[in-house]
Amino acid sequence: MTTENANLDPQGVVDNAVVTAQRSASQDNEKGVMGVMDMTGPLPDEPEKPGEFPLSWKITALVCGLMLSWGSSFSENTLGPLKKTLIQELEITNAQYGAISSATSLVNSILPIVGGYGLDHYGVEWGSLVCSVAIFLGAVVSAAGSNQDSFGLVMGGRIIMGFGSTVIETCTSKILAHWFQHRGLGLVYGLDLSIGKLVVLAAKASAVPMRDASSFWGWALWIPATICFVNLLQNIFYVRWARSRPEWTQMPTGQRKAKEAARCRKALGQGQVVMNDENVDTVTKGISWTTALPNWRTMVRVPRFFWLVACTQITQAGIVGAFNGLNADIITQTRGSTEQLAGYTSALQQVIPVVCAPLVGTFFDFFGYRMAFVSATSIIWILVYCLIGFTKVNALGVMIIASVASTMNALPFLASIPLMVPSQLELGLVFGIWKAFNNSGSVI
Repeated sequence: MTTENANLDPQGVVDNAVVTAQRSASQDNEKGVMGVMDMTGPLPDEPEKPGEFPLSWKITALVCGLMLSWGSSFSENTLGPLKKTLIQELEITNAQYGAISSATSLVNSILPIVGGYGLDHYGVEWGSLVCSVAIFLGAVVSAAGSNQDSFGLVMGGRIIMGFGSTVIETCTSKILAHWFQHRGLGLVYGLDLSIGKLVVLAAKASAVPMRDASSFWGWALWIPATICFVNLLQNIFYVRWARSRPEWTQMPTGQRKAKEAARCRKALGQGQVVMNDENVDTVTKGISWTTALPNWRTMVRVPRFFWLVACTQITQAGIVGAFNGLNADIITQTRGSTEQLAGYTSALQQVIPVVCAPLVGTFFDFFGYRMAFVSATSIIWILVYCLIGFTKVNALGVMIIASVASTMNALPFLASIPLMVPSQLELGLVFGIWKAFNNSGSVI
């Protein structure tokens, strides 16, 4: 032992050792806390921001997300040109046909809210699979009704399809909002509407040719059912692809956040440390991660302006949806056109949105003015209704004007909702509320 150490007070040496040990333990605890709190953070060799996804991932998610609702959309939009055929073959009235055409909207008046919360809580991957299965089963049951000329089977199939058709659109909205992280959503949702219009165009233009392809008119329902099956396979591919991505790319869910909160409580002493995460609500921390009960405070946090936007869908979207479903029959009744010609003419309503929707969405991204477009769209629709109902103007010109209105009808709302409610843990519920108001207007 050296002379310097020998002259030290033994009690002082012990005290210094205790203080040093306490400081070391304190530093270790702080590092442990930070390690638990940052357990979901990116690794050093990963992008600094989780939103910086590779372009190839974005393109894959974009393609898969846009394809999710093709089958249901194609199946639903074949009904308009087939109205007369359904009435004759099934021996039903106009009121019964109206029940068939609105069956998917009837069941989805409340379901989008429940389904939207389910997507937020359990994840969009499993939710989209459930929706795709429901759509496929409903399409098969409805098509089987054509073999039996059974109104009950056709109606029942449409109701089953309705359990997935609107919620699957919310899946698309959540997927695009997640992978593009609120950057360029106007363009992305514009592409969604553009391709959706192409699907509607193909459905309306091919409905009568599919019916006339053979002596059996039911091919007009079986071919859409086949497309729904292809959609189901594509959805399975997306789920496998998304689940194989790194952990930091996974879409946040209420169940996952509650599980992380429970793990932090266990590691840090029963919730004594509050996590600095805006997506983890204090109520969520107090429930089990396996719970399926909704957190109604989520609806309270929804901006009031959103409710005003949603209420407009009861009238505007409902009337537009009814017109889109019956415009072929309206042209036949008011202009004396054949069913096939009326189907082609009504399909032209989908032409301009195919090109203009992405351009309008890009305009929203750079300049805004979303609500101004909403007002202008209402004026254009009033003009369309007046021309088609009270004049003998060529229906082709009326449908072109209607296509301009279709370009700006839903896009301002779609591009605004993720900005008003940016949290992925609330986005599905909010889109579900918007869809519920939309479908309620269609039923009315």
